[in-house]
Amino acid sequence: MLKGRPLSTPEPVDDQGFADFFRSCLPVLTRTLAALTGDTRVVEDVAQEALLIARHRWDDIRSYDKPEAWVLKVALRLMRRWQQRHQCETPLVAVPAVDALDQVHEVEAVHSALRQLSPRHSEVVALHHLLGYSISEIASVLMVGESTVRTHLTRGRAELRRILGGSDD
Repeated sequence: MLKGRPLSTPEPVDDQGFADFFRSCLPVLTRTLAALTGDTRVVEDVAQEALLIARHRWDDIRSYDKPEAWVLKVALRLMRRWQQRHQCETPLVAVPAVDALDQVHEVEAVHSALRQLSPRHSEVVALHHLLGYSISEIASVLMVGESTVRTHLTRGRAELRRILGGSDD
């Protein structure tokens, strides 16, 4: 106390919706990055780092149409940097022994095949098929033209069919 005045307690900081955004975005980021890399240990760190960067810029990105797209773009860049620094193949995700083992194997086969694609093909296919992003949204996230996205999507799908043993018709 100073001269009879009580110490003031700090006012709670208004996070302007970031806490809710964090809770909804973290699982999407981790699922997407895990599908692309298979390394769940690194994925969690990269996703949280991308969200930390987003927190620092929240005043700007909260007004974006799809702030999660901005965070995903940051996370993809961080993941690429990590992979370049460590120059290693990430291990496959361990498959749990549960009742839905066939379904788990099928999903893992797709994720494994996705990881065999070039980085850009796998990103485009994952954004489109796992997250439901449109061609224009993917173009915005990856900062490329829509025709480039369509080309990568077509080639990525064809390569996935080849890897998974399906027809390429």
